[in-house]
Amino acid sequence: MHTRRQVLKAGLGLFAYGATGVSNARSLISARPPASRLADLSGKSCRPLATRYRDPKPRLIDGLPFKNWFEGDDFNDGLNIPFHSAENNFPGGVPPEPDEVVQVAVVGGGISGLASAYLLRQYNPVVFELHSIFGGNAQGGVIDGAEYPLGSAYVITPDPGSALDHFYRELGLHEVTRPDVAAAPVEINGVIHEDIWSGIGVPPEDVPAIEAYRKLVLRMADDYPDVPFPEQWMRDLDRISLRQHIEEEVALPIPATLSAAVQAYCYSSFGAGWEEISALLGWNFLAAEEFGRWVFPGGNAWMADALWQRLRDLDHASPMLAPHLRAGSRVVDVRVRPDRMVQLTWRTPDGLFRSMLAQHVVMSCPKHVCRHVIHDLERIDPQRFNAMNLHRRAYVVANVLLDRPVSRDFYDIFLLGEPKSFPMSEGQATSFWRYTDVLDGSYANRRDMLPGRPSVLSLFWPLAYDTARFDLVQGDPVLAFGQALASQLNETLTLLDMPRSAVREIRFTRWGHALPVAQVGFVANGIAHAIRRPFQDRVYFVNQDNWALPAVENSLYDAFETASTIAAALG
Repeated sequence: MHTRRQVLKAGLGLFAYGATGVSNARSLISARPPASRLADLSGKSCRPLATRYRDPKPRLIDGLPFKNWFEGDDFNDGLNIPFHSAENNFPGGVPPEPDEVVQVAVVGGGISGLASAYLLRQYNPVVFELHSIFGGNAQGGVIDGAEYPLGSAYVITPDPGSALDHFYRELGLHEVTRPDVAAAPVEINGVIHEDIWSGIGVPPEDVPAIEAYRKLVLRMADDYPDVPFPEQWMRDLDRISLRQHIEEEVALPIPATLSAAVQAYCYSSFGAGWEEISALLGWNFLAAEEFGRWVFPGGNAWMADALWQRLRDLDHASPMLAPHLRAGSRVVDVRVRPDRMVQLTWRTPDGLFRSMLAQHVVMSCPKHVCRHVIHDLERIDPQRFNAMNLHRRAYVVANVLLDRPVSRDFYDIFLLGEPKSFPMSEGQATSFWRYTDVLDGSYANRRDMLPGRPSVLSLFWPLAYDTARFDLVQGDPVLAFGQALASQLNETLTLLDMPRSAVREIRFTRWGHALPVAQVGFVANGIAHAIRRPFQDRVYFVNQDNWALPAVENSLYDAFETASTIAAALG
């Protein structure tokens, strides 16, 4: 089993099973697919980094132009949000007979699913995606030539020659990345401080605690707690919160500036506070930042798009299974048959149920979906069924389209305001309707920015309380979030010397179940093991919630591991 650090540092051996391209091996299916299958993809582009268009009739909220509805989870009927219960109410009570046979099917078209399919591309995988656009929370968009992310924004810088470095270069990501190695600037009371970790911009009495914290971060980066967390000290670390561990190790009163800065980072990255998340999982993500970051145009949508384009080519190489990428296709039932084949049933965009048989299925969708889709899971494996009921949080991203570049060169600024007022509990977070950080969505393209070229500010707005998803569907959520955003955006524009008149449009993205809470005991209590082990040796799980971590690298780590296992089984 390869760890995250091994993936970051390993050589090319991990990719031996996926580097040969598309195999000419005969497909298991013998009949040409019906023409209606090609209609599974609508005329609308399903690529992760697709061209999008400004709303011709934007909604004015406090004088600012907003797109009328959400991107991301764009379901416009609050009563029809998918997978809050099983959706396999088939006519006649049984799924339809399969009309396709494949070697590998993948459920979920985010980076986890696309990477799994890419690594298994010689087996002609078919990938199903619930949304009309692939990419999951790594979707992005292009408007007026400006790319912007809808969620997942960057990856950790890989070591040269490592497995991840090879993977990224194979996708051409090294040609478009812009590294970010600087400490994230922090705004305090309306002033941006470039590096508070060096004591700049903080009261002198706070410096000893901040210095002790900085040394702790460096120590955790060196003694890195890495998946699959095999050592006892790691499991012990999982039994306490990140806040408790920091307070114990710093051994000084934690000043408000440090508390607010760590909390803002945890909210932005985990959707939960430092008092909630496991110290083990918190350090796995936080300490990795010391390796630096790679930023792509449109965030990680660029990676998802590169994978999508390569998988799209399978339609030409193996037209018998076209389309290999099936957007708007809601998989509702997965069951392992007595003959060890897996029957997978989905609802097509036109509402019909269809089934296929697969030798292996990779579930790259969230676990709360898996528990409703895997047939009879509660009876067959009640421990797994219960463990998959993960605690999740919602998230909003607002992309502000500007008619000019931002003058300040930065990637991510955390916005603390008055540190003493920053929320320190879920209860306080309920009334904290503010975004935590602002990203230069055009950071990767800044080297090529011309004075008149449009740019994007990406505002990350974690909703670090359990009832937030109701706020995203009830009443008039665009108006509610728009009004809350408008006053803070005025402050941000002033901070960046950007006139309000430069705003062309504001586009909200919502994710109802964006992040699993990296809760205390997630690893030590066996939850990670219970939810990620293969089901009946035919169904595998590859998703960022395998480890309750928002790291792309951990998703890729599980994709490598699963692809290796399936490739060995298929021969």
